[in-house]
Amino acid sequence: MVTSNPILFTLICVFAVQAMILSGLIAFKRPRRLGNIFLALLVFFYALMALNIVLVNVLKDYGMLHVFRYIQMEMIYGIGPTLYFYTKCITNPKFEFKKIHYLHFLPLLLEFIFYRTAIYRIGSDGLYLEELPTYSYVYLTQQWIGVISIWVYSIISLVILTKYQTQLKEYYSKIENLSLKWLQTPILVFVSYHFIWRVITEIDRFVFDKSLREYYFLPNFTVLAVIACWIGFKGYLQKEREVVHLKPPEKKSKNTITEKDEAFLSKFKQLMENQQPYLNPDLNLAMLANLLAMKPKPLSSKINQNFGHNFYDVINSYRVEAFKERLQSAERDKLSLLGHAYECGFYSKSTFNHVFKKITHQTPSEYLRTLKKAS
Repeated sequence: MVTSNPILFTLICVFAVQAMILSGLIAFKRPRRLGNIFLALLVFFYALMALNIVLVNVLKDYGMLHVFRYIQMEMIYGIGPTLYFYTKCITNPKFEFKKIHYLHFLPLLLEFIFYRTAIYRIGSDGLYLEELPTYSYVYLTQQWIGVISIWVYSIISLVILTKYQTQLKEYYSKIENLSLKWLQTPILVFVSYHFIWRVITEIDRFVFDKSLREYYFLPNFTVLAVIACWIGFKGYLQKEREVVHLKPPEKKSKNTITEKDEAFLSKFKQLMENQQPYLNPDLNLAMLANLLAMKPKPLSSKINQNFGHNFYDVINSYRVEAFKERLQSAERDKLSLLGHAYECGFYSKSTFNHVFKKITHQTPSEYLRTLKKAS
């Protein structure tokens, strides 16, 4: 236990309760989506974890700690599966939750039952004794397995998100409003939180004899409550978007030399020179396929085969060339660098700077200075 801190208790309660309210709003958000249910559960589980700490310490102050051992509601085994299924839902509109998927939540049920047993009560109380009883090791093992579960599910979720980002670039030339990168932040934060938390507590337990708990215990749960509130707020504001998912083109063997389709390249380049569709920031694969009288999937394969890059990179390379041409024209001083970028089809400053430097190995400002020196 730690010394009660009314200020931190209040902060934890405020943010945790707000997170729970947001989880309810997300669950009943219209249109009703399966993904919203899992996001609501994820936020709720984290908020519940923070509130648990306040409850246990308040009951301790009133000499009612024994009551808490019967109402413990921490549910760390539900965090990983809810994060995983939420990620599946928002990256695959056709995902269906089947009966077999309930097996992922079986450990959560067992955890709930475990907290109702004497093994838990004796084991958790034994943590405050000089010599840990056997049941305390059982309790600690259960906690560590729960943390490992969160790590595993989080890593899998990050892999799914990374593949999703790659898929977007096969179909869209503007992905700012479609990207789910905002979800990567809380995943990384939650994984780091549990890792750092467990490492610190174990170091404190075995090296400093729990003398450091006053400095990190409640502040950590305050941060957790704030993060849970933030992800709930961010998730509630997210708009539902229908994304067309294409299967990535088959990878060619490194030893296989693929011949370029000169007819396709000629037709593609002629379209880009004459109609300049890349100037449209909303250009996507379906729109380009329509202009070339092709279907999206074969076009995606043709682009990867002939350019060695995906649709996103190819279209943005044309935008970079258009930008460079504008800087070499008489119109250079009529607009700012960002203004020229927008005229060339870019949608955001960050994307423009990233793409430009990736292609030219210079920032736009450095490129302009080089032009001025050369002229």
